[in-house]
Amino acid sequence: METMQALVFKEPWKLEYTTLPMPHITKPNQVILKVALCGICGSDVKIVEDKHAWKADVVLGHEFTGTVVQVGSDVTAVKPGDRIALDNNSRCGLCDFCRNGFSCQCTELKNRTLGVFKNGGNAQYCLATEDVCFKLPESIDDVTATQVETLATVLNGMNTVQMQPWDQVVVLGFGPIGYLFASMAKNVAARVMVTEIDPWRFNLAKSMGFSVHNPDKTDIQNAVSDMTQGKKADVVIDAVGTQLANALDYVTPGGKILAFGMDSSCKVQLTPYQITRNAVRILGTYIGQNTILPAIRLYEAKKIDMGPFFTETVPLKDALQAYKKIGLDVSARKTLPKQAMKMVLNPWT
Repeated sequence: METMQALVFKEPWKLEYTTLPMPHITKPNQVILKVALCGICGSDVKIVEDKHAWKADVVLGHEFTGTVVQVGSDVTAVKPGDRIALDNNSRCGLCDFCRNGFSCQCTELKNRTLGVFKNGGNAQYCLATEDVCFKLPESIDDVTATQVETLATVLNGMNTVQMQPWDQVVVLGFGPIGYLFASMAKNVAARVMVTEIDPWRFNLAKSMGFSVHNPDKTDIQNAVSDMTQGKKADVVIDAVGTQLANALDYVTPGGKILAFGMDSSCKVQLTPYQITRNAVRILGTYIGQNTILPAIRLYEAKKIDMGPFFTETVPLKDALQAYKKIGLDVSARKTLPKQAMKMVLNPWT
């Protein structure tokens, strides 16, 4: 039996580097990929912490890129040898959400999502379906290609919030998602401010020229007021998943809040009057929505500085050390100060 190396999520707080059987094509629309690299997403961290939906004994990793090595009999969009990026969420195309053009809420995602409910990219090979495979141009390297799906989710958020060139924008949290939103806002909006409590990421934001404030040390309402001449922010983006109540204090009447970050353990108390009286629009987005190809185009055009985004690429077998650098000691079941923005895993070293 042919085998491969993989990192398996056994249950919350338990990851196991082990040997698994090689995947095999069993349906005509399937593709086998040789994984090149896979990023560690904040969602992976939340899964390990039991703060996100999960399934036991699954290979995590949905931020990955690879090369097609085998295709099923009905596959026409890709061929062996093609380098591809993935949308890890295969949509059924048949449920009411899909047929109404809202496939990010497809009812079959719970059965189809690679790296969450089906084996993903923390392995040497992965079985996928043709519909989630997107050819990559040679101008996009493997490291950057791991973040095509990530940027696609952010572009769905940008489409939803409809940021304008005159907007004054606050991005709450400067992790990988906040980094991408802030970078996009820098290309679009009149003014951009970010918040971050982690010293490493705070300093990175500062080095990139962003106006950045630590909520533990600064009154953010005053900082927002200073940036906007007392008018508050037109757009506030919660890139953390815990900041909705704070966002309401920072947004201007008639402004928009994008609830983007995810943390199923977080509960907030809101005052509905504050939303109604100030005509605040609270918007939510989940995953991408026809935004993979736009993400590829943006990376081709080099519209975002991804140099500081990637901290290090390490062997898959050293994944637990990589998790520590992004703030999670899996073995000790505790959080740590961060030492990285994005860690990438290589299953071949």
